[in-house]
Order: sequence, then structure tokens, then C-alpha cells
Amino acid sequence: MRRQRGFTLIELMVGSAVTFLTVLAVSAAFIGYTQSFYTQAGIRGGQASLRQTHLMVVRNLRMAGYGMEPPLAFGFPDDWSRESLKAVNRSDRLVFRMRNPAFNAFASGVSSTSITLSNPLPELLRKGQIIQVMCPGALAWTYAQLSMDAPKGDTSLNLEAADGKFPRLNAFTPSCFGSGAGGLGVYVFKIDVYDYSIRLIDEDGNPGTPDRPYLFRRHGLNEGDPVDSFGEPVAEDIEAMRVSFLRGDGSMFVPTKYDDLAHPAPDYSTPLDDALRGNNNPANIRAVVVGLVARSTTRDTGAGPELMNQIPAFGRKLSGTNVVLEGPLTKDGSGKPLPHGFRRVVSEMSVQLRNMRSSEMPVPVYTLDSTTPGACKGVLPKDDFNCAGG
Repeated sequence: MRRQRGFTLIELMVGSAVTFLTVLAVSAAFIGYTQSFYTQAGIRGGQASLRQTHLMVVRNLRMAGYGMEPPLAFGFPDDWSRESLKAVNRSDRLVFRMRNPAFNAFASGVSSTSITLSNPLPELLRKGQIIQVMCPGALAWTYAQLSMDAPKGDTSLNLEAADGKFPRLNAFTPSCFGSGAGGLGVYVFKIDVYDYSIRLIDEDGNPGTPDRPYLFRRHGLNEGDPVDSFGEPVAEDIEAMRVSFLRGDGSMFVPTKYDDLAHPAPDYSTPLDDALRGNNNPANIRAVVVGLVARSTTRDTGAGPELMNQIPAFGRKLSGTNVVLEGPLTKDGSGKPLPHGFRRVVSEMSVQLRNMRSSEMPVPVYTLDSTTPGACKGVLPKDDFNCAGG
């Protein structure tokens, strides 16, 4: 009789060990691949956010100063400083203004407290909206700020009281402001404000964990209301921003306020070789260097607290008369350590500002044609004039 033979205990143990090691190796490779996939996906997400953010900011920044005197093109709030205690990741705010090229309104009467429009408003204007009022041929112009909302269809704008400073100038004394009564002579333009800064938002409701960073834009509207001040996040995971200003000769400087008596502003007729073209007035800004740091959209679970727990050094800073590189940052604006495990991407772009070289106030030509269907909406008016302030 033939004897039937099976596996011995040792053979079973060796086979089980080999199988276990094989499964363990495959599992480790799969986990590593999955972790690498999500890490790379997070990096790509951060890169995409950085790229889109830079394109958005640069596209808007190129229009800075359009339709305005160069000294008023940029704003410098009191907390505009890399050393400001209110700054997030010691970030600068980037505040600039431009005339909206698509807004069309005319005034039939003006006073220091209100403006009467020739036609109903084509859109809602919010409290705090800056407007530019201009005489025919740009003989004179001034600025004012709305004291309350003006709904679409309204024919009057209520103004904040004049205080002698931009934007509450309300200087309607030249006689040319009265020449538009009953006609289309006095232009009313809308000034858009782009106020970019880094904000931290507590998404998980846990005060002990780091907040998520966003690039935030405000519009300069209803600024006195801390709750309803009309701003919104425009890009997620932007951790830091650096802004540097350059003169026409390429030298870096820290601009003063537009009305700083120690650095008076050049006007349209100031010669190019005049000393006023080289002082620290914001009218002399010719380029802006915008640096951004974006983090990955997902955390690298394999990274410990000691790894990548800082924003990399980037950007330039004026220290005395020298331009120096800035060091890395290890805390956010709330004093919490930066969250570890995130990959970070740095980008820096230089933006030339052609509107800051303006030699005269631009006066757009408005269409007088109201008979062409769709005029100012892609259909050329019969008189070939422009449709708005562009």
C-alpha cells in the first residue's frame, strides 16, 4: 500500500512566512504609492492655486492707475508693513485702484453732498464706493465717496462729507461742473479698489489647530462695518505674500503716503529729469514685484513636526539703504506654529505699470447712440464711439 504524504509543520511555517513577507512588501509598496500619489496631487494643487493666483493678481495689477493721477493709484493703510503686528506671516497688503472702464454715467447737477444723474444708475453702487467726477475735456476733476448704497435705477448719489483728503475731496467749486446741467457734459466714473492680503480662516472650529490661509480681496466698500465689509477669499492655501516697489531706474523703495509733504508728488507736467521723479512718492512706482508662497492642498502624512515647518525665505526687503533677502518664517500671524507636513511652492513676478507713466488725465469718449440694439454689449455703436471709460 502506497503511503500518502503532506506538508510538514516546518514547510507550512516557511510557506506562511514567505507569503506574509510577500503580502507585507506588496502592501508597503501600495501604501507608499498611494501616499506618494496624494502628496504629488497636493503639490500639483498648490502649484495650480499659485499659478492662478499670480495670473489674477498680475492681470488686475497691470491696470493700476488707469484713469487716475499716479499718486492715487496705490493705497498704503496704516498696517501696511512687513513689521506690522497685524500682518499675517508678515505679509504686505497690496492695495491699488483703477477707473472701471465699463461704467457709464453722467451728472446733471452736483453739490458737496449729492450728485444728480442724467439717467438712472445702470448698476448698484455700494456705500463707500469711490467715484470720480470730471468736467468736459478734463478741465477739472475731483473725487467723492458714497455715504449709502445707491440701488440700480436711482438718479441721485449721496456723498460723505468732505474732509480735504482723498477720496472725500468733493471739490466741485470750478464753474465747469455746472455746465452739464441738462446735458452729458459732467462725467461720473467708478473707481475700483483691489485690496489683497492674507487671511487665516478657522475651518475646523478648533482654536488649538492652525487656521487655513487664503488670499483675500476687499473692495474698499462699507469699511466701517466689521461684519459686512464686502470682501471674499479668492485663492486658498496662499500662505504668504511679499510686495516690493521699484522706480523707473529699477531701484527699490518704500513708498510714502500720497500727501507726504517730505516727498511731494510730481504732476503730469513735471519733467522726466526733475528731482520729484526720484523721491518716495507713490507716483514714482513703475513696477511691482509680487512674491507668493502656496502650500500643497493636502498634508504629507509621512512628514513629522520637524520637517518643512517653515515658509521658505523669499522676496526682498529694504533695510536702511540696502536690499536684503528675507529669512524663513516659522509662525503665522496668530502666533501658532506653521502646520507641518505641507510642501511649499515659491513664485515671484515683476509687473510693469504702464498707466503710472501717464502724461495727462485720460478722457474717454462715450457713445451718444442709443438706437443700436445691443450697443455697448458687443455691437459697435453707429457713431463708432467707445461705450464706456475704456
